Amino acid sequence: MTYDVPDTTTAAPCELPAASPEEVRGQMARLLEQFVQDTPGVTDAMLGSRDGIKQVWCSHMDADWVDELAAAFSGMTALARGIKGPMGAQLPPQQVLVERDDALFLLTDAGVGKAFNKSGATVATVLGVLARSDANIGAVAFDIGRLVARFAPFMTTPVRARDGQDGGAE
Repeated sequence: MTYDVPDTTTAAPCELPAASPEEVRGQMARLLEQFVQDTPGVTDAMLGSRDGIKQVWCSHMDADWVDELAAAFSGMTALARGIKGPMGAQLPPQQVLVERDDALFLLTDAGVGKAFNKSGATVATVLGVLARSDANIGAVAFDIGRLVARFAPFMTTPVRARDGQDGGAE
């Protein structure tokens, strides 16, 4: 699977490409579209803010549905962040999975960016991916990690790579 992203090898880490917020959102939307097209079993993808506001989504998705998903995904990831683990630590989830008869929902933090707020303030984001219920969940999760790594040049604070999440992306 290949992704068409700008060359960031000469940019400093966490530096936003020299583009307007609209251009950044457009580039991220193209990454989502390409991800859905190239990843077997994936049907939809969207990026929302942690506070439940839609930011970037695939063009075939109904905007009202994306509003609902953004709010729901925000709530689910907030609940997962609030759960203490077996050692009593409250750690951010690497991924949240909801398995239903009609679909799989995979959620993960996607970084913090400035292109999503007109005031220039940073916005923490959640990537939501929908897949068919028969999709290979391991392969989809692996490709989600690679997609999040591809979002890094557009984020002022990209998600830190965790074991197995970066998909080998450099």
